[in-house]
Amino acid sequence: MQSTRFTVSKYVCGMVASLIILLAGGWLILAPFALGYQPYGADWVDQTINDFATGIPVAVVALISFFLFLASALGSLRAAGLLVSRPQAQVSGIASSRVPVTPEPGVQQSDLDRTLSTLAAALAADLAARRQASSNQQANQSIEHLTQRRDM
Repeated sequence: MQSTRFTVSKYVCGMVASLIILLAGGWLILAPFALGYQPYGADWVDQTINDFATGIPVAVVALISFFLFLASALGSLRAAGLLVSRPQAQVSGIASSRVPVTPEPGVQQSDLDRTLSTLAAALAADLAARRQASSNQQANQSIEHLTQRRDM
């Protein structure tokens, strides 16, 4: 049985090459001003327009290729089991704050995770209780206001 070994060199080489090309594109954009063949305050000369028209696409393509190499490296790390992706937390607004956080059965939690989940559940319960008390207090005030008005 043949096993494949994960190598990161091809991704690092691609990312380094992309960064070098990004720097070259940046140099093309800055060269007219750094070398002084673009007069200050004057209309752009043909060399400046040419450098910008070449430098911007070069820099954009290099930036895109860097992120593609990075995404490919992360995907390979996940496929090799060297990088574990975290599950995405789903937040659905106020309703999620009222539900206490309970761990799934069979999942081991560290002391910090348990403490934080207990704290989050307590804060959510406190917030729900404060909202309920505030609603009751507003209802009582409106009833008192109506009875005072009726008595007058």
